[in-house]
Amino acid sequence: MKQHGRTTRISACGLLALGLIGCGTAEDVEVAVADAPPGTSQAALTVGEQAALTTANTSESCSPLGNFYWEIGSGAGPLYAIPRGSGVTAATVMPMASASKWLYAGAYVQSRGYANLTPDEKKRLNFTSGYIDENSTLCGDAGTTVSECYGSAYKNVTYRPLQNGRFFYNGGHMQKLALDDMGARRGTGVASVMDWLNAQLGTTLPESDSAVAPAGGFSGSAAQYRVFLMKLLNNQYALSSQLTVDSVPAWAGGPGVSSTPWTGGETYYGLGHWIEGETVNGAWTVTGHSSPGAFGFYPWVNAARTRYMVLARSRQLGGDEEGQKSLACAQAIRKAYESGVPQP
Repeated sequence: MKQHGRTTRISACGLLALGLIGCGTAEDVEVAVADAPPGTSQAALTVGEQAALTTANTSESCSPLGNFYWEIGSGAGPLYAIPRGSGVTAATVMPMASASKWLYAGAYVQSRGYANLTPDEKKRLNFTSGYIDENSTLCGDAGTTVSECYGSAYKNVTYRPLQNGRFFYNGGHMQKLALDDMGARRGTGVASVMDWLNAQLGTTLPESDSAVAPAGGFSGSAAQYRVFLMKLLNNQYALSSQLTVDSVPAWAGGPGVSSTPWTGGETYYGLGHWIEGETVNGAWTVTGHSSPGAFGFYPWVNAARTRYMVLARSRQLGGDEEGQKSLACAQAIRKAYESGVPQP
């Protein structure tokens, strides 16, 4: 973590006394402070950190989201990290839903090498292959294989020729890819999906029965996902330099778009992740890359690959809108952190 004089560890309840966060668990929170007595002044934070903290706690985008953990970092590690409320820390394991897609894409490209990807493989990774899930049944039964998850008892992935070449946001594309690549693997045990994925990415994501659905069944913590994001920044993956390649329009009403959950205006979809951007002087410009999950887990790296962010929360009764809510909150926090101005 970036230092401002030294690092100290302040209990979550100690931060409550400052009005910084809600009272958390007994686990300590590492924060950057100046050379003042620990926990005595909000002035220990930089202007950007304080603005980000205020935004996370009070902004219109963040205040309805309940408890969550968030951190901003670089390729060297976290720069500023803190929970909001209780019960969620960097180590809290939760279902990541569609945040799984980026991990799977990263591992698949790593295993093949980008130059060796076929046109069909790229289409399954950017969701234009025509393979669509017929239902959203979770492949969470113990002992289920990837190939069984693909079948009629669970995802029931089918090929729709009229959707071939069109963007259709759906896990069926990746499920078909996994079927052909590792259909016999299971969620837990010998030769699990995570055995393969962790070996490719150098991560330590936990096994779970639902991991046989690689487009949405992984679980993990912010700290575990952080490893993936840092390696992306540090150019340690085949995907690191290919975050904008093979991208397709992915916004509602965009050319060739059949189905999308995106609600934030013009955007594109690359290999297993969204490409965020904004219009500046009439030109659309990439600002970052992300993979928000339906329960609210949101990972991000900026376009320059110098910063990452994770906002970890789990609202399992929600839908795709929970990921979009986390995205809006994270954008506000980042803007506050960079500008030093709290966001409304």
